[in-house]
Amino acid sequence: MSSPRSLFQTVVDKNAPRYAREDAIDGLAKAGATTQLRLIVVTNGLDGRYRRQALNALGQYRAMNELEKLVDDRSLARPLRERAKELT
Repeated sequence: MSSPRSLFQTVVDKNAPRYAREDAIDGLAKAGATTQLRLIVVTNGLDGRYRRQALNALGQYRAMNELEKLVDDRSLARPLRERAKELT
């Protein structure tokens, strides 16, 4: 299994294929890398599908601390904040 750092780099690599980026998010979730998943959610310029997938992974793994940080993050787009709130 790849390290959380390597998986995170794959997600933010715009040259990586879509399936590799999605698999990397799944890998972060399985590894319990909640900080990296939260960073994906707040990364501007990253395709919304990856941000939503990371957010849903946080909800699936009940990462309440990270979800609460997202709910309170006013720099995050409202739909993502609202989804984070739904997942708490």
